[in-house]
Order: sequence, then C-alpha cells, then structure tokens
Amino acid sequence: MTIERMSLLFVVFVLSVSTLSYNLGSNGAFSGSGGSVQSAGWLSGWSYRKAHNITGSIAGEQFNYQMMLNVRYDNGMDMDGEVYLDGKCRSDFGDIRFTDTAGENLSYWIRQKVDAVQALFCVKMSYIPQSLGYTTVYVYYGNPNATTTSNKDWTFPLCSDFEDGTMQGWTISWSTCIVGNGVSTSAYERTYSREAGRLYGTWNGAGAGHFYERFRTSLYLASGTYHVEGAGRFDTLHSWEVPKEIKLMVGEITVSNVSNPGTEWHWLSGNFTLNVGGYVELGAEFHLLFIDGYGDFVESYFIDAILVRKWCNPEPQHGTWSREQTSADNTPPEIASVVWTPTCPYPFVPSSVPRQREPVLVQANATDYESGIAAVYLSFRAIGSQWWNTSMIYNLTLRLWTAVIPGQTANTTVEFFVTAYDLTGNVRTGTIHDYSVKYLILGDVNGDGICDLKDVFMVHKNYGKTSP
Repeated sequence: MTIERMSLLFVVFVLSVSTLSYNLGSNGAFSGSGGSVQSAGWLSGWSYRKAHNITGSIAGEQFNYQMMLNVRYDNGMDMDGEVYLDGKCRSDFGDIRFTDTAGENLSYWIRQKVDAVQALFCVKMSYIPQSLGYTTVYVYYGNPNATTTSNKDWTFPLCSDFEDGTMQGWTISWSTCIVGNGVSTSAYERTYSREAGRLYGTWNGAGAGHFYERFRTSLYLASGTYHVEGAGRFDTLHSWEVPKEIKLMVGEITVSNVSNPGTEWHWLSGNFTLNVGGYVELGAEFHLLFIDGYGDFVESYFIDAILVRKWCNPEPQHGTWSREQTSADNTPPEIASVVWTPTCPYPFVPSSVPRQREPVLVQANATDYESGIAAVYLSFRAIGSQWWNTSMIYNLTLRLWTAVIPGQTANTTVEFFVTAYDLTGNVRTGTIHDYSVKYLILGDVNGDGICDLKDVFMVHKNYGKTSP
C-alpha cells in the first residue's frame, strides 16, 4: 500500500466518523436521531413538478426565510430563481404550489403577475441549512381545478399592499404643517387605496411652508436581522412646488429615503437588526417644502407594498433545477458500477502509520432520467449483526455516489448494498456485496501482506512520532 493511498484512506476515515448513521426500521423508512429521511411524497391532484435546490449561507442556518421565484408560463431554460412551465400550468398561475422535502406545503405570496406570461412568487422556506448544505423546494403545477392560496400574512412578518382600499392597520402618528405668510394648509384623508393622503392649500400672495406626516404600524419580531422595503411617490400638480422627501423608518431611525422624488414611484429598502425580540414601529414619512405662489393647489402622496422579511448576509442562493417530473412515473432508479476500495481491508495496526481499522470507500452510479434522484443510502453489517445505514454523498468530479464503511476487526465478513430513491418516491435496492477483513501478520507495518525490510525502514522513519 502506498503512502498516498494510506493518506487518502485516513482522510476518508476521518470523514466517516462524522457521518450520521440510521437504523433501518420495519417499514423500510430510514429513521434515527437525525429524524426521518425520505423523498417528498407527491402532492395529490397535481400532474407535474420540478425540484429546485437552495444553497445555504455562511451566515448560518435560516428558519422561515423568504425566497423569490419567478415562474414563467412559456418554455425556456430553468436557471437561478427562474423556472419555465411550458404552458402546463393555469394561465392565472392559480395552481402553483410549493412543498419542502417532507412534502409539507410552503406559504407563498404572488407579488405581481401578468396572466399567461409570468408571476413573481415569494416563498417562505421552513429551513435552509448553513453554507455547503442545501434544501430542496418542489414547484407543483398542472391542476386545472386548483385556485391560488397566495397569502401575504402567512408568508411575511408584515406585508401591506393596500389593495383592499384601507391602510390595513396603519395609522397617522403625527401630522405637522408649518406655514408662512398667506398660506393655509391641512391634511386631507380620502379612501385609502395606495393614496395615503393629500395636502391642500390656498393662498393669495407670497408664502412658504413645510408639511410632515408619518404613517406607522407596529409588529412583534424575534431577535435577528430583517429587511424592510416599500414604495412611495408624490403627485406633483404645480411646477412651483419644490423639494420633497420620502422616508422609510424603523423607530426613529431612517433606513432608506428619497429626495426630490418627482412623480415616479421610488423603491425604498434597508436592513435592521434586533438583538432582543420585541415590538418594532415601522413608519413611512412624507415631507413637502412649498414656496410662494398664487392660486389653489392639491398635493397627493402614495405608499405601496411595504413588507418585512428575514435577511442575512450573504443571502442563500438559488442552485440547480431538476428536469420536469410527472406523477405517472412508476419506474425506480437504476443502480450500477458498485465498487469498493480496498476490496480486502486490514484490521487495526498498532504502528505510527496513520491507519486504524481500515475503512472501505464504496462508490456507486445511481440514475433516474425521468424524475431524478432524491437520495441514495448505503446499508452494511457484519454477518449476523444488525444493518446500519448512512447517506451516500454525490461526488461532482467522479459523478458517483460515495459513502464509507468503518473499519472492522480481522476475519470479519461485511455485507453491504445500495438503495436509491427517485423524486416521485420509487425505490430500488441493489445487489448485496461482501468482503472479508484480512488478518495482518505480526511485523507487517506498511500493510503489504509481508514482513520485510520495508517495514523496518518505516518503523525507523517514524520512530518517536505519536501514532494517531
């Protein structure tokens, strides 16, 4: 055995120590201290779905985190946060649903849409692991009888779109008007439908003044970092009206502002952190400075789509998409090319060589071109003992699924097999393989099966070093 091979197996052994193992239950599901591990069950009544991976952030694991997905009605290449459904969903996107890996429905809100073109969905992910890990969300479509379950209040800690003609729990915190000579102003409230209010003034002669008004609401938030955003604008009816400002505020802190916005909608956004959970006040503030002029004027100001969502830096990222899966798929995956290294491992070696009980690296090719692979597991046992199971990890370089069987004592025969699940719940169990653990003769330090001068040189070279 070469030094390079021994080093590789030592690395593999270290990795195997941290691998989570599962007992195989009587119902065939893998269960253990890590919870149940199964592919997502199919959502009844839906014909199609696509699986999408979301990779975690170095900022740590996230719970109830909102992610954006752009669902396109036509056909194209799925990439990042955009998926194409090839005209197989309802034109109003009412049959779009999202589930997690356990098959549980995820809350969502349709932020905006154009029928038969595209819809922007905000989806609340129940869990996203930390960096290097990923979670899977399933996008279901193809149910002509389904209607939308879009709900902003189930998706965000706060989301006000003002579409129902009210201010939805927002109140006027204060309104102040400081006027100059010959100016008379007042706040004017009208039916709230995006238009938050009006400023009305009349004068005959020179004058100047400032107008401030803040709308506010409060909500309870747990500790953590959040993103707040919203839109605002003024409706300028007279050219002599001058500098204006719109602010988005958390408490008394301005998180975003726009000066001299004109008549265009402006998007305001910012982040804030709560070290301790509690009630937070959100505010949208409007400020108008007007100068001298003649005649009557009316100034309207508007707010829209104010929301609060979870936020971390960097944010979780969109990953890969599976090909389209169908509920009619009843073909299990294929398992091929199962190999293991070494084929006849050695047991414990009391020497300075960095090898304890020699682990065995198992590799397999598992494919399912119709639905895609959900998970692959390795089951192993010493003959006569209980079966143990561990998840196999996909190696992108080798394009193989890999896992490690821990080292065993001499003269032990180990049996193992591979089980693969596809994304529609079909399962295939592979052939049982076995290998025997060799007895290492006394004095064979380097593990080549014989005792010779090479072993003496290795002992001399490593004399005084601490064995792992």
